[in-house]
Amino acid sequence: MRRRMTGSDYACQYRAVDSPVHRLSAGWKMLISAALSIWILVVREPQPLLLATAACFLYYFFARLTLADLWRDIRFFLFQFIILLSLYLYKLGYPEGVWPGVRTSIQIVLFFIPGIVFLRTTQVSSMMKGLRGFVPYRILFLLFTSLRFVPFFAREMQEIFMAQKLRGARLSPQDIRRPVFWRDIFSCIIIPLLVRALKTADEAALSAEARGMGAHPRRTYYDVQELEKILASKEKTIQPTGK
Repeated sequence: MRRRMTGSDYACQYRAVDSPVHRLSAGWKMLISAALSIWILVVREPQPLLLATAACFLYYFFARLTLADLWRDIRFFLFQFIILLSLYLYKLGYPEGVWPGVRTSIQIVLFFIPGIVFLRTTQVSSMMKGLRGFVPYRILFLLFTSLRFVPFFAREMQEIFMAQKLRGARLSPQDIRRPVFWRDIFSCIIIPLLVRALKTADEAALSAEARGMGAHPRRTYYDVQELEKILASKEKTIQPTGK
C-alpha cells in the first residue's frame, strides 16, 4: 500500500492520489495538454524552450507525481536522444549539430509529458464521460483503450529488452550509440513488440465483443469519484438515532 502511494510500478500508469490536476475534468486536462504541446512545438530559441520545460515539469509535479515516476516515464526517450544527437552530429558536424540535436530531443520529450500527466491523473471512465457528448463511444473506447495500453507496452518493452540482452543481443548503451548495431534494436525489440501489440489488440477486441460492446447505442460509465461523492452525501444525511 505504501508503494502505491509513493510511486507507481510502470510508465504512464494511473496514480490514485489527490492533487489539483486529478480534480480537473478530463476536458480541461486535454485542453492544457494540447496548449503545452503546441507551445513546445513552436519554440526554437533556448529561453522560450527553458520556459516551456519549466511549465511542463511544474504541471507534472503539480499532479503530485514523484521523481521516480518521472524517470519511469521518460527513460525510454534517452535512446531517441542518443540517436537524434548522433544523426545531427553526423549531418551537421560538431559543434553545429549539437544545439539542433539537443533541442529536437528535448522537444520530443516535453511534447509527451502533458499527455503522460493526462494518463497519470485520469481514469478511462472519466475520459470517456467527458467526451461522450461529442464523440461516439466506440471511437472513444478505441482511443482511450489504446492510451491505457501505454503502461502495458512500456512493461513489455522492458521485459523484451532484458530477455534479449540475456540472449546476447547487442543492446548496451555503448552498442546503441553505434549505427551498425541498430539492426539489433529493430529485430530484437521492435519486431517482438509489434507482434505482441497485434496479439493484444486481437485479445482486446474479443474481450470487448464478449462483454457486449456495440450491442446498444449508448453505454453507462462507472465513475469511482462520482460514486464516492454520492456515498459521502448519503453519510451526511444519516442522522444518529438516540436510545
